[in-house]
Amino acid sequence: MKRKRADRPGWRRVKRMGYQEKWVEALSFTGYTVRLTLDEVSDPAFMPVGGKNLCVGDRGYVYLQYFPQGKPYAVTKMLNELGNTVQWYIDICKGHGKDQNGYLWYDDLYLDIVVLPDDSVYLLDQDELDEAMQKGIISGEDHRFACEVADGLMTEILAGKRDAFDFPNFFA
Repeated sequence: MKRKRADRPGWRRVKRMGYQEKWVEALSFTGYTVRLTLDEVSDPAFMPVGGKNLCVGDRGYVYLQYFPQGKPYAVTKMLNELGNTVQWYIDICKGHGKDQNGYLWYDDLYLDIVVLPDDSVYLLDQDELDEAMQKGIISGEDHRFACEVADGLMTEILAGKRDAFDFPNFFA
């Protein structure tokens, strides 16, 4: 399992970024939300998804991260420099919270879901999840949990239930 932080320390490509976070209690969402602005980037970041090579990080991009209370996932909505959604990236995680230093974290269970604006959906990194279990990094129970969470989310997403991942911009 990989513990990751919302402020993404050590991000090589991003030379300068803005960070805002807030706790939100709304009808549509309860939890922490983060706004990252990519202010200075050495090289754009690309990600192959569905036969496309998407630019997912460049100068002027904004990442809206959501950590819904009581849910075993974190959502990152990536917006390009024009404010258009590039993708929603959903990390399946064992949990998320704040550490003793006040940093938001999540325990990433390797499995990810990508939703594109055209409503195409992709499950990613099943091989990484399987390998983590084979190497004893995660338990069989964690493996089953990640698969069950991803299956449930995929079912909701494919049924058109965007409220599982497409939250409002609370920083607008």
